[in-house]
Amino acid sequence: MCHLPAVAQTQIAGYVRDSVTREPIARASISLQGTTQGVTSNDKGGFQINSSTSVAVLRVSAVGYHTKDIFLRQGQSVLVVDLVQESIELKEVTVKRTKEKYSKKDNLAVALARRLMSLKHQGNPTDQPYYSHERYVRMMYGFNDFDKVKDKNLLFRKFGFLADYADTSTVTGKRVLPVAIKEQFSQEYFRKEPKTHKELILGQKNVGLDEQLDTQSEVKKLMDDWFQEVDIFRNDVAFLTNRFVSPLSSIGTDFYKYYLTDTLVVDGDSCVELSFTPFVSETFGFLGRIYVVENDSTLFIKKVKLNVPNRINLNFVDRVYIEQDFARAANGTRLKVRDDMEIEFSLLNAPGLFARRESAYKSFSFETPQDMAVFDLKGESTLAANADHMPSEFWADNRPSIMKTDENSVRQMLARLRQSKVFYWSEKAIVALIKGYVGTSPKSKWDFGPLNTTLSGNTLEGLRLRLGGMSTVNLSRHWFTQGFVAYGTKDKKWKYRAQLEYSFNEKKELDQEFPIHSIKLRHEYDVDKLGQHYLYTNSDNMFLAIKRQKDNKMIYKRSTLLEWKLELLNHFSVSVGFEHMVRESSRYLSFMLPDSTSLRRYSQAGFTVTLRYAPGEKFYQLRSFRIPISMDAPILTLSHTYMPKGFLGSRYEINKTEIGLQKRFWFSAFGYTDIIIKGGKIWSKVAYPDLLLPNANLSYTIQNESYALMDVMEFANDQYLSWDVTYWANGALLNRIPLIKYLKLREVFTFRGLWGSLSERNDPTKSNDLFLFPADVRCQKMGSKPYMEIGVGLDNILTFLRLDYVWRLTYRNTPGVDRGGLRLALHFTF
Repeated sequence: MCHLPAVAQTQIAGYVRDSVTREPIARASISLQGTTQGVTSNDKGGFQINSSTSVAVLRVSAVGYHTKDIFLRQGQSVLVVDLVQESIELKEVTVKRTKEKYSKKDNLAVALARRLMSLKHQGNPTDQPYYSHERYVRMMYGFNDFDKVKDKNLLFRKFGFLADYADTSTVTGKRVLPVAIKEQFSQEYFRKEPKTHKELILGQKNVGLDEQLDTQSEVKKLMDDWFQEVDIFRNDVAFLTNRFVSPLSSIGTDFYKYYLTDTLVVDGDSCVELSFTPFVSETFGFLGRIYVVENDSTLFIKKVKLNVPNRINLNFVDRVYIEQDFARAANGTRLKVRDDMEIEFSLLNAPGLFARRESAYKSFSFETPQDMAVFDLKGESTLAANADHMPSEFWADNRPSIMKTDENSVRQMLARLRQSKVFYWSEKAIVALIKGYVGTSPKSKWDFGPLNTTLSGNTLEGLRLRLGGMSTVNLSRHWFTQGFVAYGTKDKKWKYRAQLEYSFNEKKELDQEFPIHSIKLRHEYDVDKLGQHYLYTNSDNMFLAIKRQKDNKMIYKRSTLLEWKLELLNHFSVSVGFEHMVRESSRYLSFMLPDSTSLRRYSQAGFTVTLRYAPGEKFYQLRSFRIPISMDAPILTLSHTYMPKGFLGSRYEINKTEIGLQKRFWFSAFGYTDIIIKGGKIWSKVAYPDLLLPNANLSYTIQNESYALMDVMEFANDQYLSWDVTYWANGALLNRIPLIKYLKLREVFTFRGLWGSLSERNDPTKSNDLFLFPADVRCQKMGSKPYMEIGVGLDNILTFLRLDYVWRLTYRNTPGVDRGGLRLALHFTF
């Protein structure tokens, strides 16, 4: 009997990655030539394969990359395989067995990058005395990779006809299903001295799911900020609400690794390809390529391609594709002629989403505009008359011929969907949740809401039931009404509000849309929570009903307000109001004089003037509130209230001034800081409800401009200075810690404080005609030290949760106060 010798099995382990970005390549094919053995790489680029031959050829391939054959020698068992993208023709490819040794010293790629950084401000067209161009923009949103999800998703299975409306992305080659398309054509004008930018929007239109929202312009504003065009010629690039480090930043060589990867022809010019990737993939940086014209003394940049690393600490984003083309003007100026961006998103197990923004530029001019009045237009952007109603011929003339429009397809698809009762009512429910209001008809003239105030509660009222609503532009574009009725089950009192407002501007969507120029009359009777100021939500928001202590520092207030308000397009505003109010005591807070006389109520009447300036401010307009899209703009406020004693029954004179300043400061790769500083002073003698009471936060949620560990009415001042500093590190430290970095956590640090004092003039213990502080209120004067609290937190937990631990630094020995505690907030951000 003949026995064959056993053939030794050799296990080959390896890792497949991009030759330039060093990012892992998933689903690469690895096979042993001449055999049937083959595997694919995992999500981290890793693979294992067994070989029974002493010499073998390993073939590695992946979509979009050149196939590579590797000659394996006996004993070779660990490989790092660098695949080259098909757009790159490298002179040499290698298999590296050791970690890359990257050095900036004597690195030609780094030298080229530094030269580009030194020249990046040259050739900027806005540095010319005058510059103008025409700009076409198309935004498209929808479902991504439709063929993969259509059989897995209930919606797509139920509506099989959706496949008829799918299209193929010219960027990714995937099948996509558009659900919203927005187009805009405008002329942009730039002036160097004084520095001015004006945009005249000549046409815009929208079709899609968001047609059901009454805030289409606000949605556009939000999307414009999220998907604004990338400018690599700045140090920091605003992108997806964050700041990315530009590859041409002054700190670029410390943030990126640079490589010279090829020489190729781009639009007739021979160009050097400069590739780059961040040292730390989790940080906010790009990976990509810059194409620089060869043998050109100005190092003209012809094309830019950008992506983001797979491991970047960025939420909901799977992939980014950005491509920009530039042309050189006769005077050497750099002109951007095309900007194409597509982003693929995913949220939990929902079907993938995509957003694409295509921009095209033409009709460049450096001549003085024929009509210089364009620079006198109010605001940076102006909508021309009838811009929302331009005919199809207008779009045919101004839409680039290479861009097709799918608006009719989207409109037909939505019409078929809405024939289904399931989809129709599901859409209505989602829109109501987003708006916070429920309409009474398809063209609703009166909407009920806000929904989040229907049920709430507090110690004074018990369970609070509320029904409210407001009129819409379908009733009138100038006259608006709103109001509510509420009832407390414990105090058994009815509260109400009725408001009538006239807008001098014709409103398109909302009564409070920017800019406001209106006069309103409001009368209400409601509870007044002393020392609790709800700046970004309603005081009876049901989600704030759970408190860390009794919420009983409340009185009642009956108020009549007449107010005129004017907002200018440069974001300067002025309001002048007259208010007559009657404050009523409650069973928890009394109005007791030193001689034991108790008053049920007292009156005040007078005027308030408020000035506000926020140049460049961006916000998302809700029905009753404005949520900042970006806090980059400085905001300065100044207000003064004067209520003369004896005027319409006023018991005291109120003479009060307050000032505030807030600003966000970016630190490039190291996050940003929000700083809010406020101060105020009362110049007269006032009752304790009218003192400057610090904003105490009794909920377990994180609220800006409030103190998480302070008790209500713990301090009372007639002058104060406060600060609120929040540093968002964006993972600057955690992104560098092994294993922890995969959780994509982000650090948050807060420091809030208040310095104040109470003069003898307003000290109830030293006056015969001021109300005494109620007996069960531990109200104290501040000493020489300020009140301070700090917090350390983790943001981006599971992509949506922020958790802080807050410490009280001063006045820790006050009986009954919280010295520390956990606070949380829902925080959805990219």
